[in-house]
Amino acid sequence: MQVLDMFMKRALDLGLLHGIKLPNGGPIISHLCYADDVIFIGEWSMHNVVSLNRFFRCLFLVTGLKVNHHKCRLYGVRVDGQEVTQMAQALKCGVGAFPFSYLGVPIGANMKRKIHWQPVVEKFNKRLSSWKARNLSFAGRVTLAKVVLGSLPSYYLSLFLAPKSIIKKLESIRRAFVWGKTALGHKIKWVRWDIMLKPKTLGGLGIGGIRDFNVAMIAKWWWRHKQESSHLWAQVITSIHSTTSNNKVILVKATMPGIWKDVGGVDVVFVGFFV
Repeated sequence: MQVLDMFMKRALDLGLLHGIKLPNGGPIISHLCYADDVIFIGEWSMHNVVSLNRFFRCLFLVTGLKVNHHKCRLYGVRVDGQEVTQMAQALKCGVGAFPFSYLGVPIGANMKRKIHWQPVVEKFNKRLSSWKARNLSFAGRVTLAKVVLGSLPSYYLSLFLAPKSIIKKLESIRRAFVWGKTALGHKIKWVRWDIMLKPKTLGGLGIGGIRDFNVAMIAKWWWRHKQESSHLWAQVITSIHSTTSNNKVILVKATMPGIWKDVGGVDVVFVGFFV
């Protein structure tokens, strides 16, 4: 991937490929690499398509690395579907459509809709199944409920602010599991669930609330944005949100939808700790 990165930077310097120039002095985005996956980002033009084909050919001749076109997809943002198909044929790859999943994260999906959280709900149900509730002690069920909170949904909850209905659904699954609810019936709930969520020092069991976990994970991006200001992702955020922000805690452009708007939206909880 280092060779590919060097090739791409050289192609950009020579004007053979044109990436996306971000506003307010932001960086030029042309490609993103992760392990053996690469996302190419650029202006929508036949010039870029022809240059990209030549780039793939040169990369193969120099390194022996050949692109698997059957696994590649072309996505067009605000581009007519027929034009996307024509470009995909020129690149000899398939046509992609939004939303899609990349590295386990939904891209282009409206995460305020419950349907996009269904994978998390299904994983919760699968891990906290009723047969496990029958075969575990109360202490075992509490421990498993904590582990599930810390592992299964953390990927989603660290990026997206979950709808209240999803939080309520996940909490109901955990609550039923901890109290040993099965298909045969309910068990007596001796203590309120909100008390059990509290730390042990406050009289609870330290299970922790999903909403609190979600807000804490989202707020962590504030710290990362300040600590990693030289990183590419932070430069992208700064270039997009820097001009119209009046938020003292974090840069947020109110008219720009997306994940970062949710990140800025949790400031009402933590603003007292930062100002």
